[in-house]
Amino acid sequence: MAVRRTESRIPASLQASDLGQAIVSSDGRCALVSFVTSPIVANRDNVYVLFVTDPTLAASAVSYEWSFVLDGGTADVRTTPNGELTYRPPSTGSLHLTARILDAGSAEQAVLEMMQDVVDTSAALETLIENARNEQGPTVVSPDVARELINEHNLYYQNVALATPEPGEGFKTFVFTMVHDGALEQAPANRKQRLDRIAASLNSDEGDFATLAAGGFGVCAIRMGLLAMTAPSSAGGAAPALAWTELPETGAPHASAEASLRQALGALDIDTRTDLFNRARFPKSSINQCGKILETLRGRYFGSVAFSDVLSGMSGTRAHWIVRHYREGPLLHE
Repeated sequence: MAVRRTESRIPASLQASDLGQAIVSSDGRCALVSFVTSPIVANRDNVYVLFVTDPTLAASAVSYEWSFVLDGGTADVRTTPNGELTYRPPSTGSLHLTARILDAGSAEQAVLEMMQDVVDTSAALETLIENARNEQGPTVVSPDVARELINEHNLYYQNVALATPEPGEGFKTFVFTMVHDGALEQAPANRKQRLDRIAASLNSDEGDFATLAAGGFGVCAIRMGLLAMTAPSSAGGAAPALAWTELPETGAPHASAEASLRQALGALDIDTRTDLFNRARFPKSSINQCGKILETLRGRYFGSVAFSDVLSGMSGTRAHWIVRHYREGPLLHE
C-alpha cells in the first residue's frame, strides 16, 4: 500500500499549513508539506511529505515521483514507494519541486508543485561560530544545533503565540530554550529514527505504540502522554485526547504510573495516535505544541504569572519546575 497511515490524514483541528510550508490540491484530495518554510538552505537536508487524504486517490496510488529543478537546470528525479522524501539542495537558487502520485501503470493520478528559494547559511551565525572557536565572542554550545535552529526553525519559534497575549518576550524566550534543549538532546538522525520506529507501529504494526512512546519526540522532545493531554482526539473539538494525569515524582511509583499512562496512549484509536505522531513529527507543529504545553503548565501551576516573571522571579524556580513537568510528567506535588 503506497499511502501509509501516517500520510493519510492531517491531524484533527489542523490544516496542512500548520505543519510547514504547504500546497493543497484544488480538489482537496492531497497536500504537499515541506518541513522547512522557504527560504531553505543549500547543502542542508529538508523533508517533504505528500499526504493523500482522499480514499479513492489513495486506492490508486502505488508510487511517488519527485522532480527537483534548481534555477531551470536539469531535473533531479527520484521515485519513492511512500509519500516522504529527504532532499538536500546542492546550491542556492530558485527550486521548483513537482510531486506526482502514480498508479500501477505509472500514470499520473495527481500532481502538486512547490516553489522555494534556496539560500546560503546565515553569515552572521557562521561569524558567531567562528568567533566562538577563536574565543573572541559568545560561546556557541553546539554549532550544529545553532545552525539547525537559525537556518530551519527560526520562523517557527519566532511566530509562536500565547492563547492569551501578554507583554514582553518571556514566552518566546522560554519556547526557544525548549527547542534548543530538544534539538541538543538528540541529533536530527536520531530524532528521525525514533519517529520512524513509532511510525512503523502505526503503519505496519511493527512494535507496540505504548512501549515505543517512552521519552521525547521531535525537535522539541515532546512526551506523547503530555501531548495527548494538550491536543484533541481524532474527532477534533476542545477536549484533549487524554485527561490530565499527574505522575509521582520519583521511584517505582513514577515508573508504574508512567507505564499506565503509556498503556492509555496505546488504547487510543489509531487515528488519534497517528495525529499525535504527526504533531510531533513536523517541526512547525512540534514547536507550536511546545508553546501550548508551556502555557498549559504555567496556567495549571502558576496561574496568571507572566512568563517574564516565570523566567526571572524566584531565581528561576518556576521555570525549572515547568521544565521538569515538561520532561518528566506532569508531576504530582508531593
